[in-house]
Amino acid sequence: CHSLKYDKLFSNKNTVCYVILVWALTVLAIVPNWFVESLQYDPRVFSCTFAQSVSSLYTIMVVVVHFIVPIGIVTYCYLRIWILVIQVPRRVKPDSRPKIKPHDFRNFLTMFVVFVLFAVCWAPLNFIGLAVAIHPRLGQSIPEWLFTASYF
Repeated sequence: CHSLKYDKLFSNKNTVCYVILVWALTVLAIVPNWFVESLQYDPRVFSCTFAQSVSSLYTIMVVVVHFIVPIGIVTYCYLRIWILVIQVPRRVKPDSRPKIKPHDFRNFLTMFVVFVLFAVCWAPLNFIGLAVAIHPRLGQSIPEWLFTASYF
């Protein structure tokens, strides 16, 4: 059972608007690459990809906006959820023991695993990019295998 707000928030019309918003934000995130000319072919990964050495300031902004801020927001939200889960048994009367439903816990755990996988997969590439942006000479000292592995 979910709240009455759910039907209003996720109506067919609103869902279409959310999808359009996601695509608009995606295009908005890509457009600056054309002006900075940061999309270049990289023979190490055999692909056209974001060149971290084109503009240090731009690379730092990309890492902050597309990785650090989302990780920070999601971490904050998960901490709030865990704090709430820990505090709920203390707020409820001792004789009535609320139990977390198995499907609620499974859903929470699934979303947490998705978050951890996002962080684990994107952290190496973003931290290498941030290191190269802050110290450009460091780019030559990063082993090619490490750079290539960060893409996979």
